[in-house]
Amino acid sequence: MATIDFLYRFTAGSATHRFVKGAFPVTYNAESYDPVQITHSLPTWSNEPQDAEIDVTVRESVELAEVLLTPPPYPIILDIFEYDHDAGVLLTHYYRGWVVRCQFSLTQSLIALHLKTVWHFYERESLTDSLSALSRYSIYDPRSGVDYSALGQAVTVTALNDQRDVLTVTGITQPDDWFTAGWIEAPNLDKRTVLKQTGGSLTLNGGFPQFTLSAGFNATVYPGDDLTYATWANKFQALTNNGEYWGGWEYTPNVDPAVRGVA
Repeated sequence: MATIDFLYRFTAGSATHRFVKGAFPVTYNAESYDPVQITHSLPTWSNEPQDAEIDVTVRESVELAEVLLTPPPYPIILDIFEYDHDAGVLLTHYYRGWVVRCQFSLTQSLIALHLKTVWHFYERESLTDSLSALSRYSIYDPRSGVDYSALGQAVTVTALNDQRDVLTVTGITQPDDWFTAGWIEAPNLDKRTVLKQTGGSLTLNGGFPQFTLSAGFNATVYPGDDLTYATWANKFQALTNNGEYWGGWEYTPNVDPAVRGVA
């Protein structure tokens, strides 16, 4: 039965750091790999293979730790190879990706690395999505520069269901779904998100207490914002100067310039 080792080759600028997950040193392709305590998780494959991610843990005593203490001016690339120790041959190029996050565990003397096969130069504020044609903030965020109180529509509650999360109101003249993904505010400033608006019927994400909002109470409902340029330029045109204050990138190309693979 073959003895399978994993070879880890870190490229940091012009320097390389080479390790083997095994008990003995390995020489492959005229390069030496030193045995250290190092492990990796299974790659998280997706429908987009370039989005594969992996976690690697290694002892902090290795020379690589000094490179990771301060962010280097170059990306650190890791190649993982599956190696047949007995035959001395490489079986597979198991993984290749960038180090995008590094965490030191002082109590265990370990370095935990998170890697991706795509490097995102510009991240949205969620830190998960790449550059896209959506605003980074909603119309109700202070960064929009909008006085959103002007968006409020006064309504009067005429009926509620038993769970008090479906309201019937008067005062809405806007088309269906104008207030979907917006919210309704009771007189005491208690709020609920509007999941669906059809005419004067509002389906909410939760019921109002009876003392907060009941039939005959006045309330204010605010329209939804899907973060697109079209919504800011049309639905909110009067407040955003025809979309001028929108917080996204309207003409994002099909090939995202903020993302590139590991070359």
